[in-house]
Amino acid sequence: MRSSTSAAEAVRQGERASALQGNYLDRLLRAEAAAKPRLRGATADNAVRWADSAPRPEPAPHGGRVRGKACVTLAERILSGFALAGALTYLATPRAIAVANRLRFHDEPTGYKGHERATPYLGGAAVMVGFVAAVLLAAGHASKTAPLLGGAAVMFILGTIDDRRSLGAAPRVLIELALAVLVWATDLGWKLHAGTGLDLALTCLWVLAVVNAFNLFDNMDGAAATMALVVTAGAATIGVVRGDAWLAVGAASLCGACLGFLPRNLSLPAARIFLGDGGSMPVGFTVAVLVMVAADTATATWRSLLVALLLIAIPALDTSLVVFSRRRRGVSVLSGGRDHLTHRARRFLPSARAVVLSLAAIQAALSVLAVLASQGGSALLVISAGLYVLVASLAIIALDTQKIEEFGVEGLTIGSRTLSKRAVVALGVLGLGAGLSPFFFAYYDATKWVPIGLAITLVCAVAIVIRPRRPGGPATLTLSGLLGLGVFSLLSTAWSESVENAVVSGNRWLVYGALTLLLLALVSHERRAAVLLASAGLGIAAVAVSVLARLLESDPASLFLTGRLNAPLGYINGEGCLFAMGVWPCIALAETRRHVLAGIGAAIATLMGCLAVLSQSRGTALAMAVSLIAVLALAPGRTRRAWGVVLVAGGVAVAGPSLLHVYDHHTAASIPAAIGHSAGYAALLASLVVGILWAVATLAWDRSDARRGLARAGSWLLAVPILIALVLAASSAAHIERDLKTQWHAFVHLTEPGENLPSAASASRSRLLSGGGNRYDYWRVAWRLFADNPAGGVGAGNYPRSYFQRRSTTEDVQQPHSLEMQALSELGLPGILLLGAFVAGVGWGAVRMRRSALRFPLRRALMVAALGMFTAWLTQASVDWMHLLPGVTAIALAAAVALVWPVRRARVGASELARSRLGRALGGRRALALGISSVIVTLIVAGASLSRQGLAQIYRSRAQDELAAHPAAALADVNRSLDIDSDSLQSYYIKAAALARFNQPRDAEAALGQALARERDNFVTWALLGDIAVRRQRFALAQRYYVRAHQLNPRNATLSQLARNPHAPPS
Repeated sequence: MRSSTSAAEAVRQGERASALQGNYLDRLLRAEAAAKPRLRGATADNAVRWADSAPRPEPAPHGGRVRGKACVTLAERILSGFALAGALTYLATPRAIAVANRLRFHDEPTGYKGHERATPYLGGAAVMVGFVAAVLLAAGHASKTAPLLGGAAVMFILGTIDDRRSLGAAPRVLIELALAVLVWATDLGWKLHAGTGLDLALTCLWVLAVVNAFNLFDNMDGAAATMALVVTAGAATIGVVRGDAWLAVGAASLCGACLGFLPRNLSLPAARIFLGDGGSMPVGFTVAVLVMVAADTATATWRSLLVALLLIAIPALDTSLVVFSRRRRGVSVLSGGRDHLTHRARRFLPSARAVVLSLAAIQAALSVLAVLASQGGSALLVISAGLYVLVASLAIIALDTQKIEEFGVEGLTIGSRTLSKRAVVALGVLGLGAGLSPFFFAYYDATKWVPIGLAITLVCAVAIVIRPRRPGGPATLTLSGLLGLGVFSLLSTAWSESVENAVVSGNRWLVYGALTLLLLALVSHERRAAVLLASAGLGIAAVAVSVLARLLESDPASLFLTGRLNAPLGYINGEGCLFAMGVWPCIALAETRRHVLAGIGAAIATLMGCLAVLSQSRGTALAMAVSLIAVLALAPGRTRRAWGVVLVAGGVAVAGPSLLHVYDHHTAASIPAAIGHSAGYAALLASLVVGILWAVATLAWDRSDARRGLARAGSWLLAVPILIALVLAASSAAHIERDLKTQWHAFVHLTEPGENLPSAASASRSRLLSGGGNRYDYWRVAWRLFADNPAGGVGAGNYPRSYFQRRSTTEDVQQPHSLEMQALSELGLPGILLLGAFVAGVGWGAVRMRRSALRFPLRRALMVAALGMFTAWLTQASVDWMHLLPGVTAIALAAAVALVWPVRRARVGASELARSRLGRALGGRRALALGISSVIVTLIVAGASLSRQGLAQIYRSRAQDELAAHPAAALADVNRSLDIDSDSLQSYYIKAAALARFNQPRDAEAALGQALARERDNFVTWALLGDIAVRRQRFALAQRYYVRAHQLNPRNATLSQLARNPHAPPS
């Protein structure tokens, strides 16, 4: 079957090959002359120099001297700020104690609070006195100092009022957000070079999070002040290293103020004064601002975020632990409790002081790593941040198993009903998002599925930590297959030529695994599974109705490509698969006893069947047939269902002539509006008639007193159409045999390149029974790759290189159009075994669900819908690339979850389990913790890999957009992209094109040389080198490059022509 040549699919299939249609760099340079006046005086040399150099710190004062007066002055400023803040705070603390005692401003030892006697507040006043005085004297830079001190003062007032009168959450959050906006407006917030809105949003989120993290961490003597001391010491060190005097002095001042406060806050036997909210909130605000400034000095945006995370690692861990633990236990996050990191660590250490100093030492070590990583050590930074996230996740799991003494939570528990509503909303959003995905090309573009996948991965990690569940056997097998495919795809980078393709493929599988895991965490009973599938079905129905509406409008031709339904998804076979999957929720609805709902289900099923016919997709026809067999064979209640399918099929058959008439115009430039209208009205009329007939039949059935007899008669009557079909087949055996041989010959004997012979499909009104196409060639190459590399394949996503070398057609594809063949060719035996585990898990779940479907109508309906949807997707994915459409695949995964969600009940007695070592190992909390830890490690890998891919894509896309008008900016952005992901060939191509615009062919050639070092056998890179050689008038060299490209892609006509004559214009 020849795949669609729509614009969207052309991007998919021939992104590399299309670069050759007319000299890629020449096309990028076509507007060069017109664009030169817009460069605003930029020259080639300064643009290249700016783009190729990493961001550097501002020059040191006095001409960049690093010794002598300038350096001594900075040291004096730091020391004076530190000493003055410490001394003033130390002297002001006794006065604050006296004032608090006089005003009876104490923290009373009630409820969950651990101190034994009333302790004065107003520690924040003493810290503020020392800090403000030191910053005003030594920091300078009024434009930065004023908003910092002003915000800290507001936080001090707000916190002190809260200590006295206990404010609600709303005023605190609003004021914190207002201060965050102020910080951003004064250029102290995040600057990620990803848009003003994103910078502002992240600044608000950061200030809110850090302020409240320090507020929560102020739960033990000296905890918040000691942590602020260590964090600001790290920020001050970064300021010194980077030459930022304001940062160094400001951080040193807060560090000194905290040190001056600790003698009376970390004293023995107990603290003599507390920071209170009036101290922890301004300290948290100041830390938030200083860490943003410190992290912003990193050489890349993603490094800035990771540096910031390391600088506040322990407060972030404490907040995460508290939030996860309380949400898991159904306790309000805003309530008090002895469930903080400090309280849990106290069980392992001799005293509160030991706890505080131990956590401070860990934070100090992480701050050292942050300082080192801020200088550009990418590997160190990524490893440090990754290990921190891993250890923090494991610590949360381990510490949360401890028994917690809870206080003050009456009336604050979150009932299961509220959680149920939230789960239903989440499932509805996920289901609708999948069902409506055709309006967004099923999220095929990486700019869509990567951020969505990253969000799903993060939410999934939170969900399994908050509410860990032990899945049953089918769910475990399904998850193991999906996540295993993702991990093994990433591991295949070790032997893949294209590391980029392997990473993208692995990330996609990991997103599928994370989505499945999240759905399993949300689907705890059949009603939630029904919400999920109903939401997905509703989304598909909305797509179907929109297509019908457009068919009846003035321009129905815009829906079609070569006479086949293509819009809105943009890929013909994907459109057909979507409607084939959408039929089954409607069939399940049609089986309900409520005649109105049953009629609606039958009507929409008929509409989707008609639209599937309009796609003229043979894979869709096969998917419908296989899914019908699976549902009738496995799901109970087949008699009623079979008659419903017969009626729906009859309606589609009646509308068939008008539907097939559309394909008669597949060779025309456009489909006449009247033909489209005729097809639309036929589908609408057939749907209405089928819906009415089925609703009447359902009503008559419910009112009948002889249901058992009618059911028996209906079962026997089903034999009639089967007998008729057998008689017709027997009478036409010779004709059928001849057609089968003809179509098999058309399948295995490919049309020679350049030929355009008429086929049976082109001569008839339908292509559904034609065997012609290029699938045989795709699968032949894939099987040979597996035969050559059975142990691990050629690497995930690395099928194209070998295909272009070995193909027998001129079809440009990037995968073998088969899920199984792709797994075999790219991942070898491990890949097909992991895929088999995924499919076997779903099949196991379907067989197990059949038992309960016999007794419960809702489970029967779920089984019909889920089994039909998943089987239709799997069948068409076996002959196409449905698995590369995340939106369509998400629907199939939702169906898989509906089949595997039931948790297996333990059948083994306690005594038998106690006797079994294996039973104790697999059934205890340790096994659950080990499983959750393994999944969390996988999700961490997924999150890190997706973040890397997404950030690199942002800069690469921006560079592509800037290339024509602002090549200098494009160079800067593409170098940022390469700094994040140095394996992206597209980034090197953009860089080469930008350099060529400045008439720098040697630098452009060097960029392509870097691409060639990563993928030696990529024919596009060799062809682009030939293009540059032509621009340099070095035709002999160009011919050598073109010849090499032609050797790697011998069926490409343009390369063949250029290899013979590089002077020739591209055809």
